[in-house]
This record gives sequence, C-alpha cells and structure tokens, in this order.
Amino acid sequence: MANFYDLKHYIAHYINKGRCLVSEKGKITTFSERVYDRRGNYSEQFNHFIDRLLESGEFFHLYVEGDGYAFSDLIHSRFDLEYCVRCREPIPVPTNGALGPPACYLCPEFEPQQEAQVS
Repeated sequence: MANFYDLKHYIAHYINKGRCLVSEKGKITTFSERVYDRRGNYSEQFNHFIDRLLESGEFFHLYVEGDGYAFSDLIHSRFDLEYCVRCREPIPVPTNGALGPPACYLCPEFEPQQEAQVS
C-alpha cells in the first residue's frame, strides 16, 4: 500500500462493514461509532480512533479480522491495494512473487478449503 492514506481507507472500509481489529496477541479492538460523516469524509470519531491507536504504539501490530497481514506489513511498498474480483472489496496484494489471482480471505462468502479426507 506504501502510504498511510491507502491503509486508512482499507481499515475504514472493513470497520464500516462491522469487522474489528485484532492484535498479534489476540486482543480485539472494536469501533462502534460512525466511520464516515454525512459528506463521505472520515468522521471526527474515526480520526480520533486512529490517532489513539497510533499514539498507543499498537497500531502497526494490528490487522483486520479475517486477514493475516499486520498493518506494519501493509504500509510497505511490498503491497498494493486492489479489489477482489469476487466481492469487489479492497484487499492487500503482494507486489512480488508468483503471478496468480490474489487470495481474498475477506470475502463475505469465503470458506477455507477443507482438507481432503483419506478413507
């Protein structure tokens, strides 16, 4: 994502959909206020929420519930913010590595593949 604006957009999108933030230690952080104001800008409450997380020093150790990338990983240029072809939700996509469709673990209908059972 490489910049804070994109990361904040990604966080706001999923918090607005009811997701919570999870720390690497499993602590859950929720936000129950309005994310956007009537004009579509970030609400004052959401901006204060992000500021408090930044001041706590915990911000970069958090990730969106259902995703495995900590914000410290996403802020680097190794990721871009793309949109899933199935659900049209923003997802982090690594910029290097094997080419292939990005794995969207944030899709509303995502279900992990069941391991094949041997009989």
